[in-house]
Amino acid sequence: MMWSEVKQVLSRMMSSLAFETWIEGTTATMEEHTVTIHCTNPMQKSWIETLYMPYIEQAIEKVCGKRVVVKLEAPHELSNEQFMRMWNYMIALEKQTWNLEARVTKVERQMEEIEKEVAQLRERTDFLERLLATDEKPVQKTYIH
Repeated sequence: MMWSEVKQVLSRMMSSLAFETWIEGTTATMEEHTVTIHCTNPMQKSWIETLYMPYIEQAIEKVCGKRVVVKLEAPHELSNEQFMRMWNYMIALEKQTWNLEARVTKVERQMEEIEKEVAQLRERTDFLERLLATDEKPVQKTYIH
């Protein structure tokens, strides 16, 4: 099994932000029917274990053609208090990211509407310019007494 192939599959299954933050920096080894993913830190290990393990198992099965046991390792562990602080911080960042993505989507929709309005105004301007260009005769005014 090539971990780079698994990561390529994962990159298509996850958001680019999630993949780059949690998966891209990992390495892995395989012995018989066990894949060990080497995380860079305990927070990464916990986050992957909690949120992304089903994706990883699917990707490994797709690449290897069989189910295997997946283990995660990290160089050192955090205390429960450190972990909870980091966890809460990451949740807050994730919520901010979702809010920003929603705002960007809203602005993109507004831009599309503005572009449609600009196109309509251009059409009207073109029409008026053509109308004025064909009507170059001076207008005679008729006064009624």
